[in-house]
Amino acid sequence: MKRNLLILSIMSFVLLILISGCNKNAKDTEKVIDYLKNLDSYSCDINMKIQNDKQVINYTGKHFFDKKYGYRFELDENRILIYKEDKIFVKDLQNGLSYDTDKDFDSVFKLCFIGEYIGLIYTNEKVENSFKNINNEEYQIIHLDIPGNNKNISRADLYVNLRDNFPKYLIVYDSKDREKINVEYSNFKFNPELQEELFDVK
Repeated sequence: MKRNLLILSIMSFVLLILISGCNKNAKDTEKVIDYLKNLDSYSCDINMKIQNDKQVINYTGKHFFDKKYGYRFELDENRILIYKEDKIFVKDLQNGLSYDTDKDFDSVFKLCFIGEYIGLIYTNEKVENSFKNINNEEYQIIHLDIPGNNKNISRADLYVNLRDNFPKYLIVYDSKDREKINVEYSNFKFNPELQEELFDVK
């Protein structure tokens, strides 16, 4: 009888720990997603690596986002790209030329903006989460499908640091689960006050 009570007590204790752990993960998942949904603006530095069958291309730059004004991407100190509505306005800092193109013309650079994934969180039918420890930092990984017919850009994993809820890494995969784009974010500023002039296309 005592043995049965002991076994029952141990099983109850283990079950309680498992239930508590599941509730904690669910709560943490919602917290990070709610935090990202409240992102009205941000700025950060980025390091971006794009892989294809022949080479790996590295870019550095700076991102600015404001949901009222659009995106600004300062790319390698060579170009400034302003994303507004359905257009991309490009200023070439090397030769002083400016031009614009259709937003759909860019299927790569726009994918590295956090704002794109906030939109996907709202619209994705399937948003999955997992957790991973990297260099003694705990991350929540938000797994998202990328809509469209581009087999080179099929899904993405957004890594969010649970210490400050800041996005840290973004990895984009093709339809065969091969890594195609790897972005690292640093100096992330949440909801800074950005001036409209920063997104001026002139």
